[in-house]
Amino acid sequence: MTIDSMKKTKFPARTYSEWQQAAEKAIKGKPFEETLKTPTIEDVQLEPLYTKSMLDQLESYIPEQVAAIQHGKHQPSWLVSQEVMADSAQEYLALMQDDLLRGNETVVYTGFRKFEWTDAQLTELAELIVKYPLYFKLVGEDRDILRVFDFVAPEQLDHVQGVIFSEEAIRAPKQVRTQLVDTIPIHHAGGTAVHELGVALSILSERMENEDFLETADNTWIRFAVDTQFFQEIAKLRAFRVLWHAFSSAYGEEAPTIPLFTETSVRSYSKLDPYVNLLRAGNSTFAAVLGGTDAHTVHPHDFLTEPDLSSRRIARNVQLVIKEEAHVSHVVDPAAGSYFIETLTKEYVDAAWSYFLEIEEAGGYSEVIKSGWLTDDIQAKWIEREKNVATRRQSLIGTNIYANPQEPVKDAKIDDGHLEYMTAKRLATPFENLRAQSRVTGLKTAIILVEPLKISKAQVDFVFGFLAVGGIEPLLSPYLATAEEINQFLASESIDYAVLCGSKDAVAAVVQGLDTQASIDLAGKYPKDQLDEWANYGIKDTLYSGKHITAKLEKILALGKEAL
Repeated sequence: MTIDSMKKTKFPARTYSEWQQAAEKAIKGKPFEETLKTPTIEDVQLEPLYTKSMLDQLESYIPEQVAAIQHGKHQPSWLVSQEVMADSAQEYLALMQDDLLRGNETVVYTGFRKFEWTDAQLTELAELIVKYPLYFKLVGEDRDILRVFDFVAPEQLDHVQGVIFSEEAIRAPKQVRTQLVDTIPIHHAGGTAVHELGVALSILSERMENEDFLETADNTWIRFAVDTQFFQEIAKLRAFRVLWHAFSSAYGEEAPTIPLFTETSVRSYSKLDPYVNLLRAGNSTFAAVLGGTDAHTVHPHDFLTEPDLSSRRIARNVQLVIKEEAHVSHVVDPAAGSYFIETLTKEYVDAAWSYFLEIEEAGGYSEVIKSGWLTDDIQAKWIEREKNVATRRQSLIGTNIYANPQEPVKDAKIDDGHLEYMTAKRLATPFENLRAQSRVTGLKTAIILVEPLKISKAQVDFVFGFLAVGGIEPLLSPYLATAEEINQFLASESIDYAVLCGSKDAVAAVVQGLDTQASIDLAGKYPKDQLDEWANYGIKDTLYSGKHITAKLEKILALGKEAL
């Protein structure tokens, strides 16, 4: 086929109903709605296919949505804002200057230690914040760094810009924003995108109540954590711009630009198989960029244990690869016009605005925090998240699936400057606890082949993977055709726990002859009445896809004895 003929090739137009018919045929009679439509944690329904006709239904709204999003951005690109860990002010300055030479674009200070700053060191820091935007996160009594503004020449103060996170009121140059709307505590508590957006509006509502709108807005910035639900996180950040536009309109004002700072969420980070965190960070960072962040921080893959210069460099390069090689920094709103993302953004806007009104009806942000109403609502969603991970509806590679049982469990060494992350709810925590428990528990386990391995290999692989999540490495038996052979094997190997693998007929042929002190489970699903009958022969439970893995592994590990 020549180029000319290829250009003249036309494909027939297809309708959504035609596609649906083909899809229903492909899934062979399974319910279309349940099989191909996916509800998010926020109860927003994700369609299997988004079409122009769906977007056309929002035709009158989409131009306004896109305009609000693009108006809210300072510039097409964003600031690389990586943190620096140091033990002294002098070390901090040396590392910060090196980072700025290697691609960092913000002077980030996070109060890892309370430094004693000399005048000479503050003069050196003052030279940096005149050239680069600052991002200070002050905790506890760490305020000495604020003396840096005294070392900036008066004629250069207008060049100092950036943001400061402080729990106490502080004075800073005019271009430095000091009033933070922080949604990260809501995120760390287990909140959804709708929780974060609704709470952000409620905090803004309280703040504006007795203040001048434009003056307060000009001193305000907002912070979001970005998780690994790629398209939802893009929509979340875009939705905030639209919500802020609507919020400002209620005050009769055109929406001033509010800088949006983001960081990779630690909710999906794990101390187990930590290099997977690098993939999670890349996913989250690309979502933040496409969603329209103004400044972003990537937490290193070993952030939960002990990050070093190498892991921090890799984290910084995650952003630099996207900035330099993906070309998204040349476009104000790279996701604009996507049928999927525009529709999802609109759904998040509607859901978040409704939730904001619900908070206001309950008395506003301060009241719902005080009463526990918001905490209870967030906790209900967190329980749902935990169940999804425990049943493997959501995967954490290397943690709840494809785990390495021989991997050592490292202790967390998060610095005092990151106390907010020590209390953050993480999906991997129950699995890390299981793995730690397995290290101090003496438990002998086995997989029993009641049929040859070539017949039952799929079951064997599943059981190996299931137990590996808890750090359990079972012994694989030879093919044992009779109950007597199974009993002898379990006794000779002093097995505490075993799983029988084989067809239901093969299992049924040996169950009634079992006579062992070991706890026995079966691989696969069995009818309840069958299991009740076999309980008399020592059968305790079954392992199958969709089982609550953490609850089951806790019971298995409890069979062992504490190692001396």
